[in-house]
Amino acid sequence: MNLSEDVLKGIETLSDEKLINDSVFKHIIDTCFLVILKKKTESDLFDNKAVSSVDTIALKQTYSAFIVFILESMKINYDQSSISELLEEHKLSSSRIDFISNYFKEYRIPIRKHLSVTNFHFPHIIDVNWRLDLFMKSNAVEKLNTPVYMINLTTEQEENVKGKVQFAATLDQLQDLVFKLRDAQKQIERSAIKS
Repeated sequence: MNLSEDVLKGIETLSDEKLINDSVFKHIIDTCFLVILKKKTESDLFDNKAVSSVDTIALKQTYSAFIVFILESMKINYDQSSISELLEEHKLSSSRIDFISNYFKEYRIPIRKHLSVTNFHFPHIIDVNWRLDLFMKSNAVEKLNTPVYMINLTTEQEENVKGKVQFAATLDQLQDLVFKLRDAQKQIERSAIKS
C-alpha cells in the first residue's frame, strides 16, 4: 500500500500513548469509521471532553491520516494480517492494533459497499427553467432597458439527491454560453468518431 509520509506520521502519532490516551484513541477510531459511513460528521471528533487535552493540529492530522489509511485499505481490500503488520511497523501497541482490527472486521463490508456506490462525478443537469427580466432604470442611470435572463438548472448528484444552480446572464453572456456548449458538443462528437 502506497501511503504518503504525512499519513504514516499520522498513524505513528496514534502510537504515542502520552499524546493520545486510550479514550481519545478509541474516540478517534470510532469517529473515523462512522464518518466514512456518514453516521457521524467531522465535528463529532471534537465533541468528546477527553479530546480537549490533545493538540488540535495533531488531532486533525491524525484523524485525516487515519481516514486515508482506512479508505486505502478498503480500496485495495487489504487483509487483516497486512493491516496489523503495517500498524506494528509504525509502533502501535498490540491492544491498539486489536482495537483497530475489530473495527476493520465490523465495518469492512459496509464501507466497501459504501465506496462502491460513491462517485466523484459532476452533477447531471436534469431540468432547465429560465425567465427574462428587463431592467428599466437604476439609481445611477435613468434609462437602462437591459434584458437579463434568470437561469435555473436542476441537477442530480446521486440517486434522488437534487440540487439547484441559479445564475443571471445578459444576452451576450448567454450567447457565449450557448456557443461554448455547442463547441463542447462538437468536441465530444469528434472524440466519439475517433474511438
